[in-house]
Amino acid sequence: MMKFIFAASAALAAASASAQVGSVVSEPTQAFNGPYIGIQGGWQQDEQRLGLATADGSFYRARDRTSGFAYGGQIGYDYRLSPHFVLGVEASATGRTGDGRSYDGYNNIYDLRVGRTFNGTGRLGYLVNPGGLVYVRGGYSNARFDTGNGTGYDVENRDGYTVGVGYEQAIARAVTARVEYNYSEYGTRNLYDASFANEGNVTSNYRRNAVTAGLNFHF
Repeated sequence: MMKFIFAASAALAAASASAQVGSVVSEPTQAFNGPYIGIQGGWQQDEQRLGLATADGSFYRARDRTSGFAYGGQIGYDYRLSPHFVLGVEASATGRTGDGRSYDGYNNIYDLRVGRTFNGTGRLGYLVNPGGLVYVRGGYSNARFDTGNGTGYDVENRDGYTVGVGYEQAIARAVTARVEYNYSEYGTRNLYDASFANEGNVTSNYRRNAVTAGLNFHF
């Protein structure tokens, strides 16, 4: 969560600087009040934490962090609550490149494939100038993780939550550009590992950090 706090402070600082400069849009913008559709891309890091409890009372841990390029799109709706405050909802779908690998106390290999993610979030923003919005975001997230141990993959569609902070700037009358940081967590689940039959089980936990940039087209 320290990363989230740091990112929030950075976004607020950027917004403050933008407010002093003023809006880059010379004509009234139609952004931040109505529907929009957009694209996004950037950096995503997924962390997998595994725990193996054996019948003899031993417990082993493994952790793997893997990064890749995140890509996707979003659709949403903003409502201008007042001259400065904006309330919005958004649905997004993203994917990610790259796989990861971790080892447990027995030196067994666990491969991690990160699949698609669906998010449904709300956001609350403050207009620091007519074309610049600083905002916080939070809501539901569902991500697919495929964990393999050499004999096959355990497919998991994990429910979790995501929170984020960002800044969005109008660059044309109906086009905005944004940069956003998000932290997501998908809880802990017990997995049965066939390679440890009659010995124990494996718990898995997934966390995510992502920094993305995007364009939104308002209509």
